[in-house]
Amino acid sequence: MHNSSLTLSRIGIILSMDTEINDPLFKRGADYMHKNFTQLFHPSKKEMLRQFLDRVFTTEKLQCIEFHSGPAFYQLKCVLSQPGRAICIITGSEKERRVLSELEEQNFKALVDTYSDWVWSFDTNFTLITANRAFFDARRQINNVDLHLGDNIFKGVKDDICKKWRPIYERALHGEIICFEEKRNNRVYDYYVDIYLTPVYNDDGDIIGCLGVTRDITARKEAQFAIEGYTSKLEEFALKTSHDLRRPIANITGMADMLKNKMLNEEEKTKTVDYIADSVKDLDEIVISMIDLIDQYKSKIPV
Repeated sequence: MHNSSLTLSRIGIILSMDTEINDPLFKRGADYMHKNFTQLFHPSKKEMLRQFLDRVFTTEKLQCIEFHSGPAFYQLKCVLSQPGRAICIITGSEKERRVLSELEEQNFKALVDTYSDWVWSFDTNFTLITANRAFFDARRQINNVDLHLGDNIFKGVKDDICKKWRPIYERALHGEIICFEEKRNNRVYDYYVDIYLTPVYNDDGDIIGCLGVTRDITARKEAQFAIEGYTSKLEEFALKTSHDLRRPIANITGMADMLKNKMLNEEEKTKTVDYIADSVKDLDEIVISMIDLIDQYKSKIPV
């Protein structure tokens, strides 16, 4: 652990400093006087530190802040020493950073292990960095291989599968966000998954790996297929409405017009009425068949 103190102006200019010789924050022989203290840390921290110092001079009270910068973890305590000046004590701790990182990793693992989705990440050498329980279980079922952190993600994978997935992973490692659906078979039944791959960047904006999430969407796809089947039957229903129904209705209409003709004798009227009855029966059968058709597929639509 290293402790160094700086005297800063209102805008963060270093007016004086007292640093430890072995403090890695300060390079030997470098002149930091009259430079802004934000230059000591990663550029991404500049605005955060500027606001931190502004709070010191605005509130005139002790302010503290903690953050990671590069490989180290820092704690800054800053308070006014006199008008227009502040004392900033910088504590750097590699050990504390490692403890916090390990804690973050444990929290992350505990969180993702509760997911049924397969979550994993790998570096630019295709080395498995993180993975949840669902991912390990899935790989064991698919490849019959126990995969561990630090293994190559293609361990136990057949050549044809490797040739398929390696170019996809490389696309993600070159900055492309990839998302697609895929049909699979586990030797017993077909199932469907949604696959999401995204590059992972470090603080410098460089790609250091890839994060993958695979979700089982079989239930959703089955519901989709059921809806598509129901839609198909609705189209069939519409077709019957426009064709099958028109025939008996046209017959009934024509026979009714003939009955209006007073020139028909009694025998002809009887035959016309019988023909209308037959057409009504046909119409009733068509309607019943359409109702059965809709009820059959409506029962398959998930609610």
